Amino acid sequence: MRKLKGWLAAASVMAMLAGSGAVLAEDQAFSTPAPAATTRPSVIVRIGGTAVPAVTATPAAKMPLLPIDFSVGKQPVESAYSTTKDAKGRVTAWRYEDPTITVEAYSDRVKARNNSMFGCDYWVATVEIADASQLRTLSEKGFDRDVQTTAEKLAKRANAVLAINGDFYSFSGEGYILRQGKVFLDLVNVRKKWDVLQIDEDGDFHGLKIPKRGTVKDTIDGKRVINSFYFGPILVVDGKVQEFANDAEKASQDRKQRMAIAQVGPLKYMCICCAGPVYGNDGMTLREFANLIAQQKDVKIAYNLDGGDSTRMIFHGEKINGNREKSTSKRGIVDIIYFASAYEGK
Repeated sequence: MRKLKGWLAAASVMAMLAGSGAVLAEDQAFSTPAPAATTRPSVIVRIGGTAVPAVTATPAAKMPLLPIDFSVGKQPVESAYSTTKDAKGRVTAWRYEDPTITVEAYSDRVKARNNSMFGCDYWVATVEIADASQLRTLSEKGFDRDVQTTAEKLAKRANAVLAINGDFYSFSGEGYILRQGKVFLDLVNVRKKWDVLQIDEDGDFHGLKIPKRGTVKDTIDGKRVINSFYFGPILVVDGKVQEFANDAEKASQDRKQRMAIAQVGPLKYMCICCAGPVYGNDGMTLREFANLIAQQKDVKIAYNLDGGDSTRMIFHGEKINGNREKSTSKRGIVDIIYFASAYEGK
């Protein structure tokens, strides 16, 4: 999944399409059931451009704790980090907490199944933040360039409490690439048939199921979209595994390392990844991975990100997934999604 496509060429194609004046119709819409309404939409699944809301309480209008730009988070409090080790001295749980963010992560293992040999390690990190601006994105040289570096370097530069690899935005040469409030590319599903994940100014997730060109916007119900991703598919909605096509580019039917991000509540998120087929692990097919996510608590919507050897979960500046493996490989990636502290104290 690492072959780079024509990123700058895609931008040129976008410009030609924009200049054509073509009118693009929306997909036919159908709905995914949502919880009963109380006050305002929180997690929204969109299929063909129509929103289906789940609901939470409306927060008071306020300025974001961190600016919506490519500046980085506040320096985390060193004493706020802690770990837990098992009887063999291996770290199996990680924690960070300050007044603006709590991160708790742990590792576990799926036992061997009938058609597998070993089973598979996986890692889950849950995050609760005080403000939506603490969920951020970063690349090495800007999202209009295709420059690789390591996740560890990006996480350090970002002052990230927790960081994961992103969607490899330059992979397909198309998509709706919007990061930290700025649109870099608007060219969805020219050759690919991929889902889109959008995160609005309240930190709420919106899934678009294979949207047509022209239907993905930078606002949703009057709320500004801060980040938008193009990879997918949408794996889980309201705890249920979704239907998705097998995709050879994403090795859907092969057992691989995988990464996903999910919303589990207002300003509450989960990042989950699994090991690949090395060092006593089988890896997971995309459907096996989706089933694992569906077993987690309160998953509203979960979205698949870049995987394979790009799979990186960085806590306190170090990769924590694969801690049972012997590999020290630091593969280059182009972007991270990260959670930052907004705490001014020490």
